[in-house]
Amino acid sequence: MAARVKKQGNYVGETRKQLREGYGKYIYSNSFYTYEGEWRDGKKHGHGKLLMKDGSYYEGEFIHGEIAGHGTRYWSHNKNTYSGQFENGELEGHGVMTYADSSRYEGAFQRNKREGHGELTDADGGIYEGSFHNNKRHGDGQQTYANGDRYIGDWINGQRQGSGEMHFQDTSLYDGQWRNDMFNGEGTYIGVSGMSYEGIWINGRPAIEADRLVFVGEPVIELVQGTTFNVAVETRNAEGELVEDNGREIQIIAGFRHYTPSEGTPLFNLIEDIEEKPTPTPYGYDVVNYPLTEVNNMKLDERPPSPGGNKSIGNIGDSSSAEVNLEEEGEDVVTEDKPIEGEATENPEIREPPKEETTGETATLPPEGKPMDVPVPLDGDQPEVTGEGQASMPMEVPEQETPVPPPVNTHRSDEGKTSFQDLILPSAPQGYIPFTILDQLEEELRPKSRGKTTNLVAALRLGAKVGRSIDNENVDPTKLDTKENAKIDARLAKQRREKTYGDERFARPGEYVVMAQDVTNPPFLGRTLQPAYMLIKVTNALEKLKPTTKKSKSSTKRSKTNVDKS
Repeated sequence: MAARVKKQGNYVGETRKQLREGYGKYIYSNSFYTYEGEWRDGKKHGHGKLLMKDGSYYEGEFIHGEIAGHGTRYWSHNKNTYSGQFENGELEGHGVMTYADSSRYEGAFQRNKREGHGELTDADGGIYEGSFHNNKRHGDGQQTYANGDRYIGDWINGQRQGSGEMHFQDTSLYDGQWRNDMFNGEGTYIGVSGMSYEGIWINGRPAIEADRLVFVGEPVIELVQGTTFNVAVETRNAEGELVEDNGREIQIIAGFRHYTPSEGTPLFNLIEDIEEKPTPTPYGYDVVNYPLTEVNNMKLDERPPSPGGNKSIGNIGDSSSAEVNLEEEGEDVVTEDKPIEGEATENPEIREPPKEETTGETATLPPEGKPMDVPVPLDGDQPEVTGEGQASMPMEVPEQETPVPPPVNTHRSDEGKTSFQDLILPSAPQGYIPFTILDQLEEELRPKSRGKTTNLVAALRLGAKVGRSIDNENVDPTKLDTKENAKIDARLAKQRREKTYGDERFARPGEYVVMAQDVTNPPFLGRTLQPAYMLIKVTNALEKLKPTTKKSKSSTKRSKTNVDKS
């Protein structure tokens, strides 16, 4: 018998034997549900659409009144959409769930939950492929994160747990045990910086972790100018224990005390314009960078003349060329007889030693703790002489730049240790601000009047030149020729520089700070170690070489008598 279209209560559609059969529409008594589709034997069967009053719906296959087979389900309250297999009205089998935040899951479902193998694409673009249990990542799986990181390993209840590898986007790698989504247990981490750690991890950090660098040995080293030195550095934790990490990049630098000139001086505004910021130290003062290099990098012929015009003093350790100190306080001092530069030598016993030519070759490596034995380059002009007869130091930064030797190469830690060999403190670059300030202060404090020692030396030199005592000629030494005085002042200025600065091929006598810094980039696990500090006290290389002859006043008179007899 053919089905007939009939309206029966809440149903409008085809019927057969008083049963809904064929295509029809039924509105449930609670009016929340409306079904429109195929019927058989009075039940929803075949293809149909079940509408809900809130806008949700199911459209797909029905079997004997139940949602089963393939269909599409939409939930209005969360805007999620599922398309796939159903059984008894539940998500069961393979399907695709598209979430409102644009994330998407495709894989196995069981009782409305992700269960079994599937692929979940997160809203940020991350992709997980692997096992699911109870809607969560569980079992073996691979997660590729939006930033490029990739994890391959075990999961438990949505967290990385068990054994797994994390390949970071910057090529860093962790391979080991996980718990609670963090490195926990035995594992190896190799950072993009080249640093690595192998051992026990606790909550994402090494069980034994370094937090500082430490210099091994004495905290203060005393050495003579031009002497090489070695330093050893270790990585240690807060308890002072050695941490055997590998590949940490360590840099060694030096600094000199930062001085600030008085406000209103020419150097005050200059320092404000300098970009370099002083570095604090544990010694109660800040420092600014000072050159530090390896001895093989020293090329002494590249350094331009220093203010003060030093001449060649031969090799360090050769006392034959050292000048006699003319400024011993409180005593009269007699110098070796030497002609003033530019004069004709009338006394055949007074001869100027020949000047040595510098070869410009790289300095040879001396034994550790020994000064360098190399020729000194000839300096340029004598310093400018002021009206008071004093050597004038430049107040501004010279335009000519001093070639600075290259810095010391960084080293990598090996089982928490590294060392730097044959280090040396070279001369400062021209216009080095702390030295410029010190020179200015020294110039301001230096007496402007000529001392009796200077006048006495001038008288003795003039007597030697003319071959008789100036006392017999009734000559006032204070009225000697201005040019003669200028030359003597220039020599005195040179000797003052030697007494103060020593061998100007190398760092001036004084206190320098050497620092070891962790420059691992990027920092290992986001942490940079605290730097290490040590002091280098440099002494004057020429001070012990000067054969200063101290004589009494009677000895001075005998010397003057000898001049008269000549």
